[in-house]
Amino acid sequence: MIRRSWIGWASRLALVAVTLGAAGADAAERTMSWDNGCRFTVRYDPAKHDETRLRNTVRLLFGPSDFDSPGTLPAFDPKAVAALDADKIDRACKATLDAAARLEFIALSGVDDYRRAKMAELKDSCDFDLAHTRGFKTPSALRDYQPAAACARFVDAIEGKTDLQQMFRQTVDKGCANNASPKACVARYAAEAQMADGAERMRIYLVNFGWSNCAINYNLRNTGEKKMEAMRSALETQFRKMFKVKQDKCEEAD
Repeated sequence: MIRRSWIGWASRLALVAVTLGAAGADAAERTMSWDNGCRFTVRYDPAKHDETRLRNTVRLLFGPSDFDSPGTLPAFDPKAVAALDADKIDRACKATLDAAARLEFIALSGVDDYRRAKMAELKDSCDFDLAHTRGFKTPSALRDYQPAAACARFVDAIEGKTDLQQMFRQTVDKGCANNASPKACVARYAAEAQMADGAERMRIYLVNFGWSNCAINYNLRNTGEKKMEAMRSALETQFRKMFKVKQDKCEEAD
């Protein structure tokens, strides 16, 4: 009887020890949350998964992105153009590319390939932004963005190699076609073209709404969108197998 009681007591101790161990493991776990239309949360063991790597991976797959170019500041008149600083954009691009190259991620198959593809997108966007910014003051710089060679007709007009006013009118007509009041839209830009600095304003318009609207179609973010989403989706599938992702609090569509 005494021996059986001892065995039963020892068994209960073992069960308690297992339970406490499980509770200790749960206590060691942490959560990480992010918003992307919905609220997402994952639980992870910091002893197994580095928090920084996990956060970088979440941002890589769900956002916000660490691979965004600074973009070109809006410039619709000569005064705004004069304030543009292409060198600042260049420095920001180089800093972002350098930081992106040093990011560390959770070990997912293909994650480094995806990083390289994202960096190629970033480099392409930076090339576009720099050409766009420099093109206001030096139209030939627009030709530096070689993927948009098909948009050279706008550069020719801006440089004066073809009829500036004709290209301006054609581009304004096309741009105003879907405006709530096309006639008023055309009249507004026509009035700007008649100002003392009208020729400069026409060139600025063609950089913004001629060349840029044409060239953006050749950005890697557009031409490689399907391939990039397939790569991202494959990585997300791996991520969801490695971590249980809880989803709640979705924003309601307007």
